Formats: sequence, C-alpha cells, structure tokens
Amino acid sequence: MDKKYTILIIDDKTENLHYLNTILKEEDFLIRATSDATFAINSSKLNPPDLILLDIKMPNLDGFEVCKIIQEDEKLKEIPIIFISALDDTQNKVKALNMGGVDYITKPFEKEEVIARVKTQLKIFEGKNTISKLLELQDFFLKKIIHEMNTPLSIISLNIDNLESTLGYKEQFEAIKASSKSLSSIYNDLYYLIKKEKKTTEEKNINLVRFLSSRVAFFDEMANIKNIDIALDINEEFEVFMDVYELERVVDNTISNAIKYSFENSTIEITLDKEDENFFLFIKDEGIEIADINAVFQAYYQQKDKNIGLGLGLSIVKEICDKNDIKIEVSSQNNNTIFKYIFPQNRIIKGEVKI
Repeated sequence: MDKKYTILIIDDKTENLHYLNTILKEEDFLIRATSDATFAINSSKLNPPDLILLDIKMPNLDGFEVCKIIQEDEKLKEIPIIFISALDDTQNKVKALNMGGVDYITKPFEKEEVIARVKTQLKIFEGKNTISKLLELQDFFLKKIIHEMNTPLSIISLNIDNLESTLGYKEQFEAIKASSKSLSSIYNDLYYLIKKEKKTTEEKNINLVRFLSSRVAFFDEMANIKNIDIALDINEEFEVFMDVYELERVVDNTISNAIKYSFENSTIEITLDKEDENFFLFIKDEGIEIADINAVFQAYYQQKDKNIGLGLGLSIVKEICDKNDIKIEVSSQNNNTIFKYIFPQNRIIKGEVKI
C-alpha cells in the first residue's frame, strides 16, 4: 500500500488502545486512538479516517450505537468498521456484521491476526474507491460520447434527406441512412444509461399497432441493406400502459439485434397476439442462433466470434422489462430466434384499438 492510511481506534480500555496503537504503528499506519466515542465521531466528521477499530462494550455510547451514527452520516458511511470485543458469541458477531461492520476481532488480540484483518479491509476499501472513480470516469466518458454524437447524427440525417430530394433515390443513400439509424440506436441506449436514474417515468396508453408500425418504418433502411422483409402481423389489438421511451428501447433493441443476426433475404416477423389471458409481442428472425440464452441479457455480452454491437442493448431490455413486470421468453434453434414479451394484466388496455 503506497498511501499512508489513518486508523481510528475507539476503546474504553487504555491498555487496548496502547497495544493496538503500538502494533499498527509498526506497520506504518497513522493512528488516532481515543476512549471517548462522542469525541471520535465529531473528530471523524472533520477529518475522516480510512478505517475504524470499534469496541462494543463502552460506557455512554456502545459500539453498536457509534456504528449506527457513523452509518447514518453521508460523509462517514463508507468507512470500514472492524468491531473489537471480548464478546465471542455468535449473536454479537451477527449483530455487528448486520449493523454494517466489515469484520469482527475478539480479545485477547493476536498481533498477526489484527494486522492481517486490517490490511485486508484496507485493500477492499481501496478497491471500492478505485471502482467508484472508474465509474465516475465511465459516466463522464459516456456523457462526452453522447454530446459528441448528437450533432453529427442530426447533420447526417438532414443532409442525406436533402440530397435524396435533390438527386433522387440512390442505393448509397440507403446505406448511409442505415448506418445513421444504427448509430442512433446506440446513442439512445447510451442516453438511457446516463439518464435512467434522473429521468421521470411518463407512463401513458400506447397504441401498439401505431407504435410498432413507426418502429418498423424506422428500421426500414437497415433491413433493406440485407434485403430483409419485416412483417407486422396483428392477431390481437391492444394498448399497453408504460413509458414510451422505455418501450422504444425494448422494441428497438430487439429489432436491431434481429436485423444484425438475420441471414440476408430473410424475414423478421413481429406479432401481437393473445394466448389464454396473456397478451404478448413476439419478434422472430431467421439467422444466427444464440449460443447462450442465459448470458444474452448480461451487460457487454457478445456471442463468441461475433463481434457485433456493444453488448448493451439486451441488458437494457432486461432491466426495463423487470421494472415493468414484463416476462421475457427466448428460444433459439434451427436458425430461428424468438423473443417473446408477455405483458402483465395491469398494463393492458383491452378492447378494440382504433388506429
């Protein structure tokens, strides 16, 4: 450990403070030791330690009460707490860990054990801090990508439409539009990941026939590049009550994946139907089978030897479906893959749907 860590020891026994202070200083830790729990809490708020060794049986405030106060403080709650006590019963150990303690050392202290446990928890703490910093950098990076992608995508779409209206249909324009739509789908996934915690969910009745027709039209150029026909089959008309943007991420990612993995000159079938009392949407493609159905919804999962996409789309689909209680069934065999989304009854608006 390159950093010089500060350890706060709270114990009402002077001999324990002296012993722990001595053995930990030998390991080049900075030590703050006190028998006054209230003073320890107040000083920590001004100058937080990296780890706390906390006795359980103390006058005025016992260790459990001190731990509770620390856990409720936004500035201190991440500090690892190792309980130290002469109480060696299971009940106290379980309570200490349930209170938020990361470890439990019983008295009388063994020097090697104390040092090993302290170093282990500091390494874990250091790892958590590293992960936290990496997540902050990832968040910044994604926000930067989103910002940089938005304007070029808008310019490409606007100019290709202008060129097509001037020069007429050209196959190259279709390829550019398809690539633009693919980037747009990636952009929307990244936008969802960044904004999902802050975005207010706006649920409303969604006419699925109109909605699916608009998504099929959106992916038309991408499908045409591989000469794929997208067939929309409405066996049962119904509306669903949910956030439009979330439904769009589910449908768009499923259609986008279907196009990517479909064979050329094939058909993608999108069907609305009802079976017993279950209203569902299923999307079927003819193409490369899914090698591992259990892993397909994991973030960053990519099929072996098929380096396609970022591996984020289906993890977003799973997250949204779980949030909305939408059941997902996936089958993939004989070059046919089906994603079936079964909507819960409380999200279905039944009856004839007017288009």
